[in-house]
Amino acid sequence: MSGSGTWALVPLRQLAGGKERLAGVLPAAARCALVEAMAEDLVRALLELPLPSTQIVLVSEDPEVAGFALRLGVALFRPSPAVCDPLNAALAEAASRAAGSGAEAVLMIHADLPRASGPALRRLLAAHAASPSIPHATLVSDREGTGTNCLLLSPPLAIPLLFGPGSRARHVQACAEAGLPCRELTEPALAFDIDVPADLALLVHPGETQDNAPGERSQAWIHSYRRQAG
Repeated sequence: MSGSGTWALVPLRQLAGGKERLAGVLPAAARCALVEAMAEDLVRALLELPLPSTQIVLVSEDPEVAGFALRLGVALFRPSPAVCDPLNAALAEAASRAAGSGAEAVLMIHADLPRASGPALRRLLAAHAASPSIPHATLVSDREGTGTNCLLLSPPLAIPLLFGPGSRARHVQACAEAGLPCRELTEPALAFDIDVPADLALLVHPGETQDNAPGERSQAWIHSYRRQAG
C-alpha cells in the first residue's frame, strides 16, 4: 500500500457462503451471485471518486476475493487471522496499514449496499471534508438507525472500531468519549443494505416510487431472480 489522502476499506469476508440469513429464501448459488453483484457495484461506485484505485482496498482472506479485486483493478489487504471479533480486527489492521502508508482518512464501507452510487459517495466525502475539526468522524447508519454502513475517520485510527449489531450507538459513544465531533449523514442510497428477507423484498420489488436505483450488476441479478421466480 502506498499513497495519501482518503482510503476506502471494504470488508468482504468471502464471495461464497455469505448472507446466511437469506438462506431461507435464496439458494447458495443465488446468494453468492448477489454478494458478488453488490460488491462489484460498490467498487465501481468507489472508482468514480477522485481516489487512486490503489487506495480502494478489499479486506479479505478469501482467494476468490483476491481474484475479484484483480479483475476490478483495486487493491487487496489480507488481514491476519483473528479468533476474536475478526471483522473489526481486520479493519483495524487495514486502517493501521493505510495510516502507515500516509492515509489522512479512511472510509470503511460495507459491500452489501446495492444502491450505493458515485454521487452519494461524493456527498459523503464532501460532508466529511466540510468539518473544521481534526480529528472527526462521519457516519451513515443503516435504515433502522442501529448499524453502521459507512464510517469515515480522520485520522484513520481516531476511535476503536465497533462494527456489528448496535454499532451506530457504540461508534457515536466512542467519538464522545474521545472528544471527537461525529456527524451523522442521512444518505438513503448508503443506508440501504441487504441482510434479511425483508431487505431482499425491497430490493426486488421496490415499488413505483423507488428513489435510488441499484447498480448495474445488482439490477441484472434482480432481473434474473424475477425470471426464475416466474
